[in-house]
Amino acid sequence: MNVSSRTQRIAAVSIALSLHFTAALAWTQTAAVVAAQPATQGSSVVKYLRDTFSFSGEFRSRVEGGFGNDFALTPRDVYALTRTRLGLAFKPTPWLRFYGEAQDARAMFYKVPPSTSFINPFDWRQGWVEIGQEEGPGMRLRVGRQEMTLGSGRLVSPGDWSNVTKTFNVAHATFTQTGFKLDLFAGSPLLCDSTRMDRAKPGEHFYGTYATLSKVLKGASFEQYAFLKTAHNVKSKDGKTGNTDTVYLGGRLAGKAPGALDYSVEAVKEVGMYADDAINALGFVGGGGWTIPAAPWAVRLNGEYAFATGDSGASDGHHQNFDYLYGPQINYSLTGQFAWKNIKDLRAGVDLKPFKKLTAKISFRDYWLATVKDSL
Repeated sequence: MNVSSRTQRIAAVSIALSLHFTAALAWTQTAAVVAAQPATQGSSVVKYLRDTFSFSGEFRSRVEGGFGNDFALTPRDVYALTRTRLGLAFKPTPWLRFYGEAQDARAMFYKVPPSTSFINPFDWRQGWVEIGQEEGPGMRLRVGRQEMTLGSGRLVSPGDWSNVTKTFNVAHATFTQTGFKLDLFAGSPLLCDSTRMDRAKPGEHFYGTYATLSKVLKGASFEQYAFLKTAHNVKSKDGKTGNTDTVYLGGRLAGKAPGALDYSVEAVKEVGMYADDAINALGFVGGGGWTIPAAPWAVRLNGEYAFATGDSGASDGHHQNFDYLYGPQINYSLTGQFAWKNIKDLRAGVDLKPFKKLTAKISFRDYWLATVKDSL
């Protein structure tokens, strides 16, 4: 990025922050004046603004340091990540809602030019309109740039550990009744670009349906889904370039059992075409936990096993590399570089809650490649 562009972005962020805090201060002063005066037409306007507009904001800073995380004896790399978000919501009626959000994400002290998962200077992150029932039984439709999380979030989620996170240009409809919820959506992922405003990823689209049944088994939720992803200019193992159409067929069962036990099982089958290769991939994850009754600190023992296929590498007309779509890293740490792809991941851990608002998690993980013929 050139100096002029960088200066403009910094100025834009500064102006946005200044306007935000100035508006908040003006709002407070206006409220104080209205509170001290009899009710007037002006106070009705202020009340309307209070009832229909709301601001949101977030600032997050994290320092990361790794040694040999490229599996070599390299010097330690320590850097700082910052993320600032400002949002504005407008709700003129109970059935109509608008929302917009800007984000500024940066990386300091990084030794090489950072990737777009670390840096995305001042950008438009969300902007959508929603109609319909906001909560409870009914229907609603949200259209525009937005976050999405479906089920466990392993295939579609923002991935909040990332400094930038994912958003989508999508139309998302939800139908809810007692014991049943159905999500229908169609759209495109955003292409993060640190040199200009983000835009839809050219040629890539995804569509899907996600059904949740909460009355099939006592204390459990049964979820079934089907997704379709299309993209251009992919290359098969014999070097031919073409399009891909990947179908994801999956299901998830999660709930609680007698004896303070909980469990979750999810499996995904992928089929379709990857240029002239036939897609044949599988992903699975299963685990559970036990909260020790009457134990101090609400101790919960837990474990999990995750598996995803890798490719054989042979030009056999098959594509076996599991695609985790728009899911997050496996867990919230630097070891999230191990994605749900060509992997066997065994985890054992314990969760502790020493204070009401503090939870500590300790985990041990063991990783293998599903096939050594494919890459990490």
